[in-house]
Amino acid sequence: MSSNIDKNIQEGYKWTALSVTSLGMLVGILNASTLIIALPTMMVKLNTDLFGIMWVMISYTLLLTILAPAWGRLADIYGRKKLYVYGLAVFTIGSLICGFASNISQLIAFRVLQAVGGSMLVANGTIIVTDAFKRTELGKAMGFLSMIMAAAFVVGPILGGFLTLIDWRLNFFFNVPIGIFTTVWAHLKLRDIAELPKGETFDLKGMVLFTIAFLTSMIYLTAGFILGLTSLPMLLSLATAIVSFFAFLHVEKHAVHPLMDLSLFKIKIFSYGQLSALLNSIARGAVMILLILFFQGPRGYDPLTASILTTPLAIGLAITGPVGGVLSDRYGSRMISTVGLAISLVGLLGLATMHYNTPYWILAVWMFINSFGSGLFQPPNTSAIMSAVVPERRGVASSMRAFFNSAGMVLSMGIAFPLIMGTVSLTEMMDMFVVGGASMPVAVQEAFTGGITSAFILSSMITVPAIIVSAMRGKGDKNI
Repeated sequence: MSSNIDKNIQEGYKWTALSVTSLGMLVGILNASTLIIALPTMMVKLNTDLFGIMWVMISYTLLLTILAPAWGRLADIYGRKKLYVYGLAVFTIGSLICGFASNISQLIAFRVLQAVGGSMLVANGTIIVTDAFKRTELGKAMGFLSMIMAAAFVVGPILGGFLTLIDWRLNFFFNVPIGIFTTVWAHLKLRDIAELPKGETFDLKGMVLFTIAFLTSMIYLTAGFILGLTSLPMLLSLATAIVSFFAFLHVEKHAVHPLMDLSLFKIKIFSYGQLSALLNSIARGAVMILLILFFQGPRGYDPLTASILTTPLAIGLAITGPVGGVLSDRYGSRMISTVGLAISLVGLLGLATMHYNTPYWILAVWMFINSFGSGLFQPPNTSAIMSAVVPERRGVASSMRAFFNSAGMVLSMGIAFPLIMGTVSLTEMMDMFVVGGASMPVAVQEAFTGGITSAFILSSMITVPAIIVSAMRGKGDKNI
């Protein structure tokens, strides 16, 4: 009798856990999708340039990437609930003060605090769901989270366009009431159900070396496109990255309780899933930003109209996100994920053919195809990664997944923006967003669009090895 009661409690808690993490994800995704729409307006209002406004996005994603391994590891030591609730609270406070920023420097600084909270959510949300659901139901749960994410991407850009027409600061203030409610809900409803190891400590030395290695490698891979990959500062940055990376590997190999359990990469499903996720993140990370810049730049649309025009990206994800998770529970992740990446590639190749005057319906088709493929790839791949490890290492596994996803986003934006910035002069670029791109000379519109298509071509090239890696992961059992 008691076991049946425990089973019923567990059955009820899994939906509670899913509802809490869905709300946390909703806050984060709405913030990202509404803010993307506001970037061109913020660039003008804060009197900065594309490079400055780029760091509003990159600074957040960079901190998300650096801190994800730490929060995942701490979740395995101290439990998931406490860190998740703290993350919601910090994210909400960060959103509030971002709305009061008076210049670009303040906004970037306040985004750092917001990113600290966001990184706690990203690192712990997937762990909470994985702990609560049985392995045979995990794909369905991840599919549901994808549906929430897709819904946020549908509503977010339109909401962002509407809020930006009133005041761009509302894109931050809007997060506050949702964040407060979700923080209270998580505090009341979440609990730690996984049995965690005792007496483990945090690997501070590994964390410091990891941070140095990641930051210097990102500087080389992003700033190198502007300063030159063989310039002295970039070569020094590369040397620092290499030395600190190997020092990090040495520390992790000999640490009693390492920051990252590198032995997990011996699991083929895990390692190939992480690599394909990284490559996919690099390929898709800047897609929406590039399209928003195109619609508000050469096309000259206002933020609300531009946001509505990007909805095919969300619709495709909304359709296939839940389907991808259910299919992976039935047929395994390898085939579904690989097919999803192949479909996503077709969409990227289509977007790479765009011109400044390409009819919208053509762009809408390519956007839909790209997001349709992404929806098939992401839930099965996440389910496979998390199912491949034992419960006491899910914090590390989730933090690595968050790290690779965020690292890919940073690289994607760091590569895409320089490709655009080199196409037209700074004055022409600012005029495009202040005066209106449609009134600019055709040569300027075509040049700016050419930078965007170059980024899509590069994204297509990166997706090819992602498909190969996904196909090579092996069959595993039926559920992974």
